[in-house]
Amino acid sequence: MKATYVSRRKENTRLILIMTGWSTGPELFGDIRAEGWDVAVVHDFTEENLPEGLLDGYYTVYLFAWSMGVFAAERLLPKDRITESFAINGTALPADDLRGIPTAIYDGTAENLTPASLKKFRRRMMPSAESYSRLFSEAEATEAETANLQQQLKAIRGRMGENPSEREPFRWTRAYVSSEDRIFPPANMRRFWEEKPETEIIELPGEAHYTDLRKIIGSVIADTTRVGRRFADAATTYDKHAIAQRAITVRMGLKLRERIEGETGSLLEIGPGTGLFTREYSRFLHPRKATYVDISPVGPFDIAAEEDYYQGDAEHWIENTPETFDVIASTSAIQWFADIPRFLRKCARRLRPGGVLALSTFLPGNMEELDRVRPVPLRYPTVELLQGALAGEFEQIEIEPDEIKIEFRSAREVLMHLKHTGVGGSALGSGGGLRAMADVRSLTFKPVYIFGIKN
Repeated sequence: MKATYVSRRKENTRLILIMTGWSTGPELFGDIRAEGWDVAVVHDFTEENLPEGLLDGYYTVYLFAWSMGVFAAERLLPKDRITESFAINGTALPADDLRGIPTAIYDGTAENLTPASLKKFRRRMMPSAESYSRLFSEAEATEAETANLQQQLKAIRGRMGENPSEREPFRWTRAYVSSEDRIFPPANMRRFWEEKPETEIIELPGEAHYTDLRKIIGSVIADTTRVGRRFADAATTYDKHAIAQRAITVRMGLKLRERIEGETGSLLEIGPGTGLFTREYSRFLHPRKATYVDISPVGPFDIAAEEDYYQGDAEHWIENTPETFDVIASTSAIQWFADIPRFLRKCARRLRPGGVLALSTFLPGNMEELDRVRPVPLRYPTVELLQGALAGEFEQIEIEPDEIKIEFRSAREVLMHLKHTGVGGSALGSGGGLRAMADVRSLTFKPVYIFGIKN
């Protein structure tokens, strides 16, 4: 296989890895961008190999495998290097009557491929004639190109007989199934993924085999520039309207006080924002030095004799700082992070022995009322993921889920709440307006409180 970089910067340590389908290449994904991430497209099934050095230098790798790219990913990628994996309109069984493309259709395509039938196949993939014209050349493939693609199909078919049960199962985070897919039958894809209970199945109503990958990526990788701008815009209204977040800070404060109070050495707070939690814990905790890291300008808070402020990506910051702390605290912030388990392990490295970790974030189902107006549901960490990341690094681990439901008088009040707290741009897609939210009268927050003592 071949790898083509759509976007690449020397300093990036995060990679969006796209494993594309048969007969397609990087031209379908040329508009994929995410700040702080490289984007690489792996394509061409002529040879079964992973391009040398593809994953070198990346701490965080998000895999988006489309169509037969799912099959290729399972065979080629080292499982321990993939942070999150997302399958889009494909299975690990490309030719299968119940869990893939029906064998008669697959084999018929392989045996009878011509430039004209290839063009017809590609049109069937696309949601419209316009999208086909935009992404594919109107010129038919040459006889040589078609012969090569025909051999690729036959090679893929042959590789399926290599007893995949002997290979370690690949763990997929999510599988997306388009209801109007005319390549992989939707019922077959559902059947395949329903046999993998660890994989969340996301339906894409009205979507074709080829679907806009940008909306999927946007639901699992936060646009930190946009998030920061939204929160900065809401700075003057946040404290008044952040009802759930205020309740979370109070609960966090009570639980933190059970573990530490009075004078302490150094404290790091991630994402302090307007200082809701800062003011809460400063009533009983008095650090000699306080350090704050946020994607927007914050402070000053004046709770310690010495205070440092850093604006930027907290994941990168904690990766590179040489400092150590007695307390690391954060509320309602780390759900935006690309690699929460790695962040938690880095927190352990930055805490002194006996130091306290006190965080809150949100669990799956958070603000689930908005799922029908989002392009696809947002991703949140599970209790199991958090527990696994903390185990071995901390003692006295406590992970406590909670639920806070806020009722509103109208959908307009819901929208205003989202705007005034700064989550509107992240919670909703481009279609998330008043008409789309006409029936929404509540928001259910699902916070989780995380505490641990450094070993």
